[in-house]
Amino acid sequence: MKKIFFLLIIFPFLCFSKVFIKDEVKINGLEEEIFAIGENIDLSGIFKNEFIGMGKKINGNLKIYGDFISIALTQNLTLFTTNDFYSIGNKIIFNGKTKGSFTCITRNLILENSEIGGNLRIIGNYVFLKNTEIKQKSFIYGKEIKISGIFSDLNIHGKEIEIEKGTKILGDLIYYSPEKILLPDVQIKGKIEWKKPYGEKIKEKTAIFKKLKFIYSFFSMFFTYFLLLLFTPNLLQSTTLTSGRNFIKSFFLGIFFIIIFSFFILIFLITIIGVPTGLILITIFASSLYISRGFIFICLARNVFYKFDDSKIIWILSIFSGILVFNLLSLNPTLKIISNIIATPVGFGALLIDRVKLFKKLREEKII
Repeated sequence: MKKIFFLLIIFPFLCFSKVFIKDEVKINGLEEEIFAIGENIDLSGIFKNEFIGMGKKINGNLKIYGDFISIALTQNLTLFTTNDFYSIGNKIIFNGKTKGSFTCITRNLILENSEIGGNLRIIGNYVFLKNTEIKQKSFIYGKEIKISGIFSDLNIHGKEIEIEKGTKILGDLIYYSPEKILLPDVQIKGKIEWKKPYGEKIKEKTAIFKKLKFIYSFFSMFFTYFLLLLFTPNLLQSTTLTSGRNFIKSFFLGIFFIIIFSFFILIFLITIIGVPTGLILITIFASSLYISRGFIFICLARNVFYKFDDSKIIWILSIFSGILVFNLLSLNPTLKIISNIIATPVGFGALLIDRVKLFKKLREEKII
């Protein structure tokens, strides 16, 4: 670690002819390569070589025969450079000309009355280009983008994009945004191509997936209860009615036995001999919890149709309505959690109460 720190301190002195490290740095033109670190850096005059600066603020009105590289929170530059411009900052205001490329990563960029001889590459939040001429390709990524001037090929990724009147695009315009943008009085010689951002495509696919998931969840539960009605109608009807008539008792009894069964399954799983039994119990337990979720909602739906006598059609309608309500509630994450927390213990408790009653009845009749 000490060696790395030593190299970081010594490196600027080995690579640059002039090094400035102090709070206030003022430089009025130099012929040597320059490396400057300071809270406030003021530049002026003609620089015959490259410049690298790091600070809180960089202000300058200068001409440089080399690359300009800067990292600073706030930068206000009137600049002519024969090579490339590279900058990272919070707010960058640039007026001038680069014969090379312009590359910038910033939160806010204002680029006005400027000419860029090479490529323009910008990543920012708010990007404003006013009366700017870009000789080669432009790549702009941002949230809010507003541009005017003369461009070659233009590639824009943004949430809000505005191309002002009078703008000329001598090549292709390819832009990624949630909606198509208006192009009044904008001259475009090449093709215009609009694409939705990747994030928007994901949202659309997610929306389709949610619909498919809703349909699958509804029918998987519906057919489960339909099969119970078809093959064990007494179990379905009795458990459903018990969940409504003994709601409080079923709820607390369900919570108690869910905890007890979970504990015993865990005990089986942590012993080598009991692992197969534990896996079997997990399958039975999980299936019981899955089935338990719908009983109270079917009961509520059956109460809506209380004027109708018991029949398979009425019970099918009750199952359909109850499961539909459960799945609609599950579309909201909060309601999904609440409905499962309430419905699962109630259904599980009602299932146990009803099976115990059936067992007692069978014993009284000496069937078992």
